[in-house]
Amino acid sequence: MDMNEKQIIEVLDSPEKALKLNEDRLDAVTQAAIGLYGATANPELVEKLLLLYRHYVTRIHPAQRFRNYQTAVDLVLAGKSGVHALMPFICCDPARTVASPAALDYVVLAPANDENATTGALELLDLYDRGSLANGPAVLAGMVMTGDRRILTLLESHCRALSCDEVEILIKCRGSLLTLAVIEFYLEWLEALDCREDCDIFAAVAAGFANLAIGSTDGSVYDIERVIPSTPDNAVRILNQWSLSDYA
Repeated sequence: MDMNEKQIIEVLDSPEKALKLNEDRLDAVTQAAIGLYGATANPELVEKLLLLYRHYVTRIHPAQRFRNYQTAVDLVLAGKSGVHALMPFICCDPARTVASPAALDYVVLAPANDENATTGALELLDLYDRGSLANGPAVLAGMVMTGDRRILTLLESHCRALSCDEVEILIKCRGSLLTLAVIEFYLEWLEALDCREDCDIFAAVAAGFANLAIGSTDGSVYDIERVIPSTPDNAVRILNQWSLSDYA
Protein backbone atom coordinates (compact mmCIF):
# COMPACT_ATOMS: atom_id res chain seq x y z
CA MET A 1 0.00 0.00 0.00
CA ASP A 2 1.55 3.27 -1.15
CA MET A 3 1.02 6.18 1.23
CA ASN A 4 1.87 9.82 0.78
CA GLU A 5 3.37 11.97 3.50
CA LYS A 6 0.04 13.58 4.36
CA GLN A 7 -1.60 10.19 5.01
CA ILE A 8 1.30 9.08 7.19
CA ILE A 9 1.20 12.28 9.24
CA GLU A 10 -2.56 11.90 9.73
CA VAL A 11 -2.06 8.52 11.41
CA LEU A 12 0.88 9.77 13.48
CA ASP A 13 -1.12 12.78 14.65
CA SER A 14 -4.17 10.68 15.53
CA PRO A 15 -3.10 7.49 17.35
CA GLU A 16 -6.70 6.32 17.54
CA LYS A 17 -6.62 5.83 13.76
CA ALA A 18 -3.91 3.20 14.15
CA LEU A 19 -6.18 1.27 16.50
CA LYS A 20 -8.76 0.93 13.72
CA LEU A 21 -6.33 -0.33 11.07
CA ASN A 22 -6.18 -4.01 10.21
CA GLU A 23 -2.82 -5.75 10.53
CA ASP A 24 -1.80 -5.29 6.89
CA ARG A 25 -2.53 -1.58 6.88
CA LEU A 26 -0.92 -1.10 10.30
CA ASP A 27 2.21 -2.82 9.02
CA ALA A 28 2.26 -0.67 5.90
CA VAL A 29 1.72 2.64 7.68
CA THR A 30 4.33 1.86 10.33
CA GLN A 31 6.92 0.94 7.72
CA ALA A 32 6.05 4.08 5.76
CA ALA A 33 6.34 6.23 8.90
CA ILE A 34 9.78 4.78 9.65
CA GLY A 35 10.79 5.51 6.08
CA LEU A 36 9.54 9.08 6.35
CA TYR A 37 11.45 9.67 9.56
CA GLY A 38 14.57 8.10 8.07
CA ALA A 39 14.39 10.36 5.04
CA THR A 40 13.54 13.62 6.82
CA ALA A 41 15.01 13.30 10.34
CA ASN A 42 12.11 15.49 11.46
CA PRO A 43 12.36 15.65 15.29
CA GLU A 44 8.62 16.30 15.54
CA LEU A 45 8.01 12.75 14.33
CA VAL A 46 10.05 10.98 17.00
CA GLU A 47 7.59 10.63 19.88
CA LYS A 48 4.66 10.03 17.54
CA LEU A 49 6.56 7.30 15.70
CA LEU A 50 7.65 5.58 18.90
CA LEU A 51 4.06 5.63 20.16
CA LEU A 52 2.88 4.06 16.89
CA TYR A 53 5.59 1.40 17.05
CA ARG A 54 4.70 0.47 20.63
CA HIS A 55 1.18 -0.29 19.43
CA TYR A 56 2.55 -2.02 16.34
CA VAL A 57 4.56 -4.58 18.34
CA THR A 58 1.40 -5.69 20.16
CA ARG A 59 -0.22 -6.78 16.91
CA ILE A 60 2.45 -7.68 14.36
CA HIS A 61 4.52 -10.88 14.58
CA PRO A 62 8.25 -10.51 15.32
CA ALA A 63 9.13 -12.19 12.01
CA GLN A 64 7.37 -9.42 10.08
CA ARG A 65 8.92 -6.77 12.30
CA PHE A 66 12.33 -8.28 11.55
CA ARG A 67 11.63 -8.07 7.82
CA ASN A 68 10.75 -4.40 8.20
CA TYR A 69 13.96 -3.83 10.16
CA GLN A 70 15.90 -5.43 7.29
CA THR A 71 14.15 -3.11 4.84
CA ALA A 72 15.10 -0.12 6.99
CA VAL A 73 18.75 -1.22 7.10
CA ASP A 74 18.81 -1.70 3.33
CA LEU A 75 17.59 1.88 2.87
CA VAL A 76 20.33 3.15 5.20
CA LEU A 77 22.98 1.21 3.29
CA ALA A 78 21.63 2.56 0.01
CA GLY A 79 21.94 6.12 1.29
CA LYS A 80 18.18 6.69 1.12
CA SER A 81 17.64 6.89 4.88
CA GLY A 82 19.50 7.97 7.99
CA VAL A 83 20.57 5.45 10.60
CA HIS A 84 18.14 7.09 13.06
CA ALA A 85 15.40 5.14 11.25
CA LEU A 86 16.52 2.10 13.26
CA MET A 87 15.58 3.70 16.57
CA PRO A 88 12.01 2.33 16.77
CA PHE A 89 13.37 -1.21 16.46
CA ILE A 90 16.04 -0.52 19.10
CA CYS A 91 13.95 1.43 21.60
CA CYS A 92 10.53 -0.14 21.34
CA ASP A 93 10.82 -3.71 20.09
CA PRO A 94 10.82 -6.31 22.91
CA ALA A 95 11.91 -9.12 20.57
CA ARG A 96 15.55 -10.07 20.98
CA THR A 97 15.67 -11.10 17.33
CA VAL A 98 14.82 -7.54 16.28
CA ALA A 99 16.39 -5.29 18.91
CA SER A 100 19.78 -7.03 18.97
CA PRO A 101 20.67 -6.88 15.25
CA ALA A 102 19.21 -3.37 15.03
CA ALA A 103 21.56 -2.25 17.81
CA LEU A 104 24.56 -3.86 16.11
CA ASP A 105 23.74 -2.15 12.83
CA TYR A 106 23.17 1.19 14.53
CA VAL A 107 26.54 1.33 16.25
CA VAL A 108 28.47 0.41 13.10
CA LEU A 109 26.45 2.60 10.72
CA ALA A 110 26.12 5.71 12.91
CA PRO A 111 28.31 8.60 11.74
CA ALA A 112 31.46 9.01 13.79
CA ASN A 113 31.66 12.21 15.84
CA ASP A 114 35.09 13.87 15.74
CA GLU A 115 36.52 10.55 14.56
CA ASN A 116 35.12 8.83 17.66
CA ALA A 117 34.07 5.40 16.46
CA THR A 118 32.00 4.73 19.58
CA THR A 119 29.49 7.57 19.09
CA GLY A 120 26.61 5.23 18.22
CA ALA A 121 27.40 2.87 21.09
CA LEU A 122 27.51 5.75 23.56
CA GLU A 123 24.09 6.94 22.35
CA LEU A 124 22.58 3.50 22.95
CA LEU A 125 24.21 3.18 26.36
CA ASP A 126 22.69 6.52 27.31
CA LEU A 127 19.26 5.20 26.31
CA TYR A 128 19.97 2.04 28.32
CA ASP A 129 20.94 4.04 31.40
CA ARG A 130 17.74 6.09 31.12
CA GLY A 131 15.59 2.97 30.91
CA SER A 132 14.42 3.88 27.42
CA LEU A 133 14.80 0.43 25.84
CA ALA A 134 12.12 -2.26 25.65
CA ASN A 135 14.78 -4.98 25.75
CA GLY A 136 17.98 -3.54 27.18
CA PRO A 137 19.91 -6.83 27.43
CA ALA A 138 19.25 -7.56 23.75
CA VAL A 139 20.59 -4.13 22.81
CA LEU A 140 23.71 -4.77 24.89
CA ALA A 141 24.06 -8.14 23.16
CA GLY A 142 23.94 -6.53 19.75
CA MET A 143 26.77 -4.24 20.74
CA VAL A 144 28.77 -7.15 22.16
CA MET A 145 28.42 -8.96 18.86
CA THR A 146 30.21 -6.16 17.02
CA GLY A 147 33.35 -7.91 18.23
CA ASP A 148 35.12 -4.56 18.37
CA ARG A 149 37.27 -3.88 21.44
CA ARG A 150 36.53 -0.16 21.36
CA ILE A 151 32.85 -0.92 21.90
CA LEU A 152 33.25 -3.91 24.20
CA THR A 153 35.31 -1.81 26.60
CA LEU A 154 32.27 0.44 27.09
CA LEU A 155 29.98 -2.49 27.87
CA GLU A 156 31.89 -4.20 30.66
CA SER A 157 30.19 -2.57 33.65
CA HIS A 158 26.73 -2.73 32.07
CA CYS A 159 26.94 -6.43 31.26
CA ARG A 160 28.41 -7.38 34.62
CA ALA A 161 25.49 -5.66 36.37
CA LEU A 162 22.89 -7.83 34.59
CA SER A 163 20.68 -10.24 36.49
CA CYS A 164 20.78 -13.93 35.66
CA ASP A 165 17.59 -13.65 33.58
CA GLU A 166 19.08 -10.74 31.67
CA VAL A 167 22.31 -12.64 31.05
CA GLU A 168 20.19 -15.46 29.61
CA ILE A 169 18.85 -13.00 27.04
CA LEU A 170 22.30 -11.69 26.19
CA ILE A 171 23.94 -15.08 25.64
CA LYS A 172 21.31 -16.13 23.09
CA CYS A 173 22.66 -13.50 20.69
CA ARG A 174 25.55 -14.70 18.56
CA GLY A 175 27.32 -13.16 15.60
CA SER A 176 28.31 -14.82 12.33
CA LEU A 177 32.00 -14.23 13.12
CA LEU A 178 33.68 -15.74 16.16
CA THR A 179 35.87 -12.88 17.33
CA LEU A 180 38.83 -12.78 19.68
CA ALA A 181 37.49 -9.70 21.47
CA VAL A 182 34.21 -11.44 22.39
CA ILE A 183 36.04 -14.56 23.57
CA GLU A 184 38.23 -12.40 25.81
CA PHE A 185 35.18 -10.43 26.97
CA TYR A 186 33.50 -13.62 28.23
CA LEU A 187 36.68 -15.01 29.77
CA GLU A 188 37.36 -11.81 31.71
CA TRP A 189 33.72 -11.72 32.84
CA LEU A 190 34.01 -15.29 34.14
CA GLU A 191 37.26 -14.47 35.93
CA ALA A 192 35.55 -11.55 37.70
CA LEU A 193 32.76 -13.79 39.05
CA ASP A 194 32.87 -15.93 42.16
CA CYS A 195 31.61 -19.32 41.01
CA ARG A 196 30.30 -20.05 44.53
CA GLU A 197 28.58 -16.75 45.37
CA ASP A 198 27.48 -15.96 41.80
CA CYS A 199 26.83 -19.54 40.75
CA ASP A 200 23.72 -18.90 38.63
CA ILE A 201 25.22 -15.98 36.73
CA PHE A 202 28.54 -17.82 36.42
CA ALA A 203 26.73 -20.79 34.87
CA ALA A 204 24.86 -18.53 32.44
CA VAL A 205 28.00 -16.68 31.35
CA ALA A 206 29.87 -19.98 31.02
CA ALA A 207 27.07 -21.32 28.82
CA GLY A 208 27.29 -18.21 26.67
CA PHE A 209 31.03 -18.67 26.33
CA ALA A 210 30.64 -22.34 25.42
CA ASN A 211 28.05 -21.50 22.78
CA LEU A 212 30.10 -18.82 21.03
CA ALA A 213 31.44 -21.24 18.44
CA ILE A 214 27.92 -22.33 17.45
CA GLY A 215 27.36 -19.16 15.46
CA SER A 216 30.70 -19.42 13.67
CA THR A 217 30.23 -19.87 9.94
CA ASP A 218 33.70 -21.14 9.07
CA GLY A 219 35.35 -22.51 12.20
CA SER A 220 37.75 -19.60 12.54
CA VAL A 221 38.58 -17.03 15.21
CA TYR A 222 39.03 -13.46 14.00
CA ASP A 223 40.66 -10.44 15.55
CA ILE A 224 38.72 -7.60 13.94
CA GLU A 225 38.02 -3.91 14.02
CA ARG A 226 34.81 -2.50 12.64
CA VAL A 227 34.95 0.24 10.06
CA ILE A 228 32.70 2.92 11.55
CA PRO A 229 30.65 4.13 9.85
CA SER A 230 30.49 0.98 7.76
CA THR A 231 29.59 0.72 4.11
CA PRO A 232 28.51 -2.39 2.16
CA ASP A 233 32.00 -2.59 0.65
CA ASN A 234 33.98 -1.67 3.74
CA ALA A 235 32.66 -3.02 7.03
CA VAL A 236 35.35 -5.03 8.83
CA ARG A 237 39.13 -4.92 9.06
CA ILE A 238 40.54 -8.38 9.80
CA LEU A 239 43.66 -7.94 11.92
CA ASN A 240 44.37 -11.64 12.41
CA GLN A 241 42.77 -15.04 11.91
CA TRP A 242 43.18 -18.52 13.37
CA SER A 243 41.44 -21.85 12.94
CA LEU A 244 39.60 -22.97 16.07
CA SER A 245 42.06 -25.82 16.54
CA ASP A 246 45.06 -23.48 16.28
CA TYR A 247 43.50 -20.94 18.63
CA ALA A 248 42.62 -23.57 21.24
